[in-house]
Amino acid sequence: MPKHYTFIAISACLVPAFAASSLCEATCIAYLQQFKLEGCWTDKITMPCCSSFQYVESYTLCIAHCSVKERLAAWKSFRQVCGISTCGGNNSYDDVYCTALDSNISEQDALTRDGSYTAVNISWENFAAWSAYQDATARNSRNSKIFGAILAGYWALLMAISWFSKLYYHICPAHVSVRGRLSAYIQKHIILPPLYGSRHAEPMLIYGVPVTTIPLRWQAYSCVLFMVLNLIFLVAEFNVTGAASLVIDETSQAALYAANRSGIMAVTLMVPLLQFAGRNSLLTRMTGWSNDTFKLFHRWTARTLVLDSLVHSIGITAYYLRNGGASRYRAVILRNINIFGILGVVASCMILIQAQYVFQRYWYEIFLTLHLVLTIVFFIALRIHLSNYTFVYYLYVAVTIYAVDRLIRLVRVLSGNVSGYAEIHANADATQIIIKPLVPFKYRPGQYAFLYVLRFNLWQSNPFSVVQTRDNKYIFVAKRRRGVTSKLHGYAVDRDTHRARIWLEGPHGTSYPLEKYESVLLLAGGIGITAAISYAVHLKDTGRKQQVAFLWVVREKASVSWIASQLRHIAENDFIEVHVFVTSGEKEAAEEKMEIFQFEEVMDSDGLSSLSDSRTVFEMDLDDDDRLYKEPVFDDNYDSNGMSEQLFDKFFPSTVHFHYYRPRISRIVRDSMNHESKSLAMFACGPVRMLDEARSAVLENLDDKSGKRIDYFEDAFA
Repeated sequence: MPKHYTFIAISACLVPAFAASSLCEATCIAYLQQFKLEGCWTDKITMPCCSSFQYVESYTLCIAHCSVKERLAAWKSFRQVCGISTCGGNNSYDDVYCTALDSNISEQDALTRDGSYTAVNISWENFAAWSAYQDATARNSRNSKIFGAILAGYWALLMAISWFSKLYYHICPAHVSVRGRLSAYIQKHIILPPLYGSRHAEPMLIYGVPVTTIPLRWQAYSCVLFMVLNLIFLVAEFNVTGAASLVIDETSQAALYAANRSGIMAVTLMVPLLQFAGRNSLLTRMTGWSNDTFKLFHRWTARTLVLDSLVHSIGITAYYLRNGGASRYRAVILRNINIFGILGVVASCMILIQAQYVFQRYWYEIFLTLHLVLTIVFFIALRIHLSNYTFVYYLYVAVTIYAVDRLIRLVRVLSGNVSGYAEIHANADATQIIIKPLVPFKYRPGQYAFLYVLRFNLWQSNPFSVVQTRDNKYIFVAKRRRGVTSKLHGYAVDRDTHRARIWLEGPHGTSYPLEKYESVLLLAGGIGITAAISYAVHLKDTGRKQQVAFLWVVREKASVSWIASQLRHIAENDFIEVHVFVTSGEKEAAEEKMEIFQFEEVMDSDGLSSLSDSRTVFEMDLDDDDRLYKEPVFDDNYDSNGMSEQLFDKFFPSTVHFHYYRPRISRIVRDSMNHESKSLAMFACGPVRMLDEARSAVLENLDDKSGKRIDYFEDAFA
């Protein structure tokens, strides 16, 4: 009886539809689907067949095997669902039951006929077996939904812990200067270090090809625990029973239950998957997680979902091959609902392959387009595959959350970018972008925004740290790499208008409470200056007397023109030290270009200098009518290889110290720890190698015996 097993598989998937009914009612509804009764269509599998009087009579014979209480409840539910007029008129259960007893056929005869015009008499043995199977299926379905909810709730719990931790330090700022041994141990061995080695931001290479980045230990432990929970839930308590042997053998039960459980869990994971895929401005502020953390959890949730989908496909395949053979399997698979299920699995596997790090690094635009197309295919296929099942509502919830996120982003983009034009200036290997949106957004230091360069790509946006000026302009610096940034730089070089259609979406991200620390070390590399200087401006404007050291490592001195006004602004005070390290400059060239320049340097045994080893004194007269945040003028005297002498002489007071070597970050951090303050915050933004070096330097000083607290903050968007 091949069709017999098809209805078993279908009934196993439909148990949630009967969740509100009794086991007796669910058993009879599921069991009667295998018979062809007059006026009853087998595709009406989620409800009793109200259009057939033979079905009504068969139903009364079936529920007669139940207890009196269950029988009356099942009959009442049946009449409510179908309506009195279609359920034997005003006949009572006893009347219909007596009529059915007078004229009925056996189950075997009903299965061999093309159509039955007589009620089917269900034997007690088959009813008991189907009841046991239905009970096991209901418990398995209930457990599957619980396990899926636990997996989704796992990420919610992790976010709640991060939120409470952030809220605690916000409410109790006095605790920022205090760190116990347990807290230091957790920071040193769990929160800050990579899973292994010292690389985190810098990608791991295999034969010179970047394949992945190493997550932090807390991130890796979180993902591993999530995967372990998923694997445990896939095999835990299948409720396989021998009492249902007349219906289905135990091996087939295991295959079917594994397929259903993995399918339910996969659909449930759609909610956190799409939540991590959004820009999540609110969640990033609540948790303090970086965008990279959300992307990491998105990838591992997606990988878990693909794993569950494959288990679902393998389980269904094994079930049909065991109970119907290849011919029956082909007949079932060729149904539209299953074809789209296979299409969804194939699309998810293709997404998994093309989302590898190497593709995103070297072919980001191709990756983004394929990712978008395959994701749309996946969702359409999944929607059709789940069209007959209540699990489709999980998909609706996930898509709704993502759609709301997209809608909010669209409103924010359109509300502040009516004109859509930005000033662009090419500086050596970077592009300076200045935008003044129609509606200024409320910006906090360290936050970033996404830029849409409409000329080159309408749907692609790239994140950049931002510096806000007092006239509500926003400055971005885009490093010339592949794709859009390279095209934008070339466009700025070739054009005289210095204008381009660029839309801004933001702000996103979180702002770190650096103002709560007694001393702050700001480290920027290259275009990472935008994030670091926003904190420096904020610390200066708060008026709190902190010891702040601002370090900028840059390849060429001409790059100072990117944020000349802001650099001058933060240098005009008595508690922020500004040091610019020019790694490709020469002392002789600097002396030749700037006559008033003194350079003193004491080299250590390694040939590298720390901040305390050297001083740079740069003294210039400034006109009284100079205004803060006065933007640099890019005129004919400016070229891409250097700034004009007028610009350089006008914007930098003597408090901006220039050094012509690469700083040793570990020594600078160690010297900063010797300061009398009780707490030190280090913020870093720049090239990946510099970020890893800064993180390692902080880790080396976390177990400081003096009890001084040091915290490390990092911004990956530059």
